[in-house]
Amino acid sequence: MTRSCSALGCTARDTGRSRERGISFHQFPVDAAQRREWIRAVNRVDPQSRRAWRPGPGAILCSRHFAEGDFERYGLRRKLRRGAVPSRFLPSVRAGVTDLS
Repeated sequence: MTRSCSALGCTARDTGRSRERGISFHQFPVDAAQRREWIRAVNRVDPQSRRAWRPGPGAILCSRHFAEGDFERYGLRRKLRRGAVPSRFLPSVRAGVTDLS
């Protein structure tokens, strides 16, 4: 099963093609404080309970939601810096904007 980015309005899927295009995927942190920061940054509401959305164990965000400075480079690979928090999201899903590049 293909995993999808958890950000509202984001169409990124964790596939070989997206990785070839340079999109990486990152699981929500285990550290409780940093996890809360990511959840707050994603700013989603559970449609049934109307409370803040809680990511499941396989929830991911794609690299398009992080600033370039949030990454460290190791040759051809890159890794999120410790403490990085997603900061790039769609201004308005209703506006029909779907591309973050």
